[in-house]
Amino acid sequence: MSAEKRFIKLSEEQRKELEQGFKSGSKSIFRQRCHYVLMSDQGYEISQIAELYRVTRQLVARWFNRYEEQGISGMHTGKGRGGKPILRLDNAKHVQSVKALVKEHAQDLNPVLVALEKRLGQSLSKRTLHRFLKRLGTPGNASDE
Repeated sequence: MSAEKRFIKLSEEQRKELEQGFKSGSKSIFRQRCHYVLMSDQGYEISQIAELYRVTRQLVARWFNRYEEQGISGMHTGKGRGGKPILRLDNAKHVQSVKALVKEHAQDLNPVLVALEKRLGQSLSKRTLHRFLKRLGTPGNASDE
């Protein structure tokens, strides 16, 4: 059987579960994957789904496989995916360093970035620092204080 003509037929319970995931899943990628399977049940071919979402046919087929193996829980992104955070809130050393440097250089985050890069041995963007400060609840510059 050709992958193009592959369809997933759902029970009423599976359909309701996927519709709920599609409507109210917390992550857009999870909602999208639920929609792939729902569209297949409605008669859309893999190539049509791939074209609509601008992804490859192989990607859609892989998510069909995951759904058949694991059900709706397989539509979630696995642990350990994506980049590892440069700064972590649960790392006391990171929190202390950032707070001390921001206090010392409240007017300009550029020296903070340079100092953090030296301490961490890894470069980070001003945007990354701003996101960390926001999560930390620390003002990102003097105008916020």
